[in-house]
Parts: sequence; structure tokens; C-alpha cells
Amino acid sequence: MKTDLVIVTYNSASYIQRCIQAIHAHTPSDYTIIVVDNGSSDGTIEYVRGFPEIKLIENEQNKGFAGAVNLGIRNGSSETVVIMNPDVFVTRNWLPPLIDALWRDEQTAVVAPKLINEANQLVGVGTNWDWTLPYFLCPNEPGILEETRACLAINGACFLLKRHLLEKLGLLDEQYFHYFEETDYCFNAIYHGYKILFCPDSTIYHEYYPNPERDEAIRQYWAHSEARFNSKWSYQGNGIVAKNA
Repeated sequence: MKTDLVIVTYNSASYIQRCIQAIHAHTPSDYTIIVVDNGSSDGTIEYVRGFPEIKLIENEQNKGFAGAVNLGIRNGSSETVVIMNPDVFVTRNWLPPLIDALWRDEQTAVVAPKLINEANQLVGVGTNWDWTLPYFLCPNEPGILEETRACLAINGACFLLKRHLLEKLGLLDEQYFHYFEETDYCFNAIYHGYKILFCPDSTIYHEYYPNPERDEAIRQYWAHSEARFNSKWSYQGNGIVAKNA
């Protein structure tokens, strides 16, 4: 099945090379990489331009994660869409289990893999219905989180969605500049009767690269996005409520 891989970059030169190399090494041939750059100035764009097969969209300024993702989705055509961070590094046979889980049931709207860091700790495990993250930052050991399960939300560093459902669910909410975009999309999908799946049959590396110079901006993005999310959704254990429905 043909697949669009949408990657949003912003001064991502330190890891976009490894991201693309891993995709080329471990992904079946029928895919298109779409990189949406949010105004990088560190060599990211120049590096990506070296791959003529990659569709590169250059924003003159930072449009935020959701806005850039939506632009990438609009510039693709595949029925399966993968949203990826540039600091995600795929592994052998990562994609087939995710596609199988996504398309096995028409009521499944989103699927995400197991994410681990270089220390083999679990960093993307799917949020349970009580808002807990099972085994988060625990060692990725045999017997832990080996079953595909429905969950409340997933980690937005890497997830799959169906293009045809965008007609019903819409794109990501661009009122979120950074953070909560994927949680909002998951809540919207569940509200409309669809399922979100965590699929540990696929394991992918995801590293967080801290930047102390951006700490204050990150806190502001989080506060703004959290307020936006809380204004739209409520969940008390008996279902999702859309406050503005």
C-alpha cells in the first residue's frame, strides 16, 4: 500500500540525516517522503534538497506543527499517512504491522508504534483511559506491552491515519502551535466513534533533544495548547465530551 511519510522540520540538521537514512533502509519501496520545513536556518533545507525523490515544502516562517503537518498532508495523495518527527528513527519491518493494524478494522482511525529511546526505555506507549502511561520510562523488556490495545491517545512523534477519514474528522487543529495536536485529533476520532490503537509490533526509536534556549518558549506553547485543549474537550471516565459541540 502506497504511503505518505510527512515530516515537519525546524532546525533539525542534527538528526534529519539519520531519520531519512533509517527510512530508506527499513521502509518498503512504495512510499513518498514529504518534508515540510518551518523556516530552518541550520542547514536542514540544504540537506533535504539533496534528495530529489523527497517532496520538500519550504515555509518562510514557523507555521507551527499542526499547520505544517496539514500542509504536508494536502500535498500528498496516499490513502495511508504517517506523521513523523525528524528525531524518529525507524527500524526493520516497522511499517507493515502498523498498516495492518490501521486497516484491519474500518473503525480504527489512528495507530501508533511502541517508541523507545537509545537507553531502551519506553517513551511512547499510548495513554490509557485513566490518563496513565503504563511503564513509561521503564526498560523495554520482554513481556511488557506486547499486545495491541485501544487507548485514549498516542504520542504524536509517529502515528498513522487514514486520508479518507479526514473528510469526517478534519485535519489537525491549527490553533495548536505546538503540543496537544495529536491528543486533540485522537479525542475527535473517539468522539466520532472511531478507535485509537497502540501497536507494539512496531518499535521505533524516538529521542528528545533538549534545548535550554527554548525552555521558556516551550512552556508558553504548552500552556497555550493545554488551555485550547481544555476549552474543547472533557473526559471523566465515562466518555469524551465536546464542549463546543
